[in-house]
Amino acid sequence: MSEHITLIWKKFDHLARMREYLVYSVAQVAQLLPIADWNTLQPDQHEKLAAFRIRFSEYLEHMSKTMKALAVEEEKPSEPFTAVLLYMEKLGCIESVGRWKEIRELRNAVNHEYEDDLSLLHEFFEQMMHAAPELLRWHQQLHDFCTATYPAQSDES
Repeated sequence: MSEHITLIWKKFDHLARMREYLVYSVAQVAQLLPIADWNTLQPDQHEKLAAFRIRFSEYLEHMSKTMKALAVEEEKPSEPFTAVLLYMEKLGCIESVGRWKEIRELRNAVNHEYEDDLSLLHEFFEQMMHAAPELLRWHQQLHDFCTATYPAQSDES
């Protein structure tokens, strides 16, 4: 087993833990939405929303790093990142480059405009809740590809 493949599987181990946290946060936020009046949210509810936002963002970021590591292992272009996304789309690991970029833009927007515009903020959270299952599915598809390609190294269920 090459050192780089071992690194990829370590990234998957980390992603598996992150997935658990994200799934938990999705369940917590699902109980809050739709939010009729943001001004009446309790501190623990704000904390749940913040945890979801952070977990969503970090999960997306770590998936990006894992996909890039896979592209490097497969000797495919890893710069610009669009080349990685095109390869992931070709493998069937993501739905489309465009959809990945939409989700990334959503992550960027919610992180930069958090709590500035409450109606926009509500829309961001609704969109992230819609995107979270896609990310989870893409994680599984990426994992399935690696399991088929590097079966002896797979530890994740």
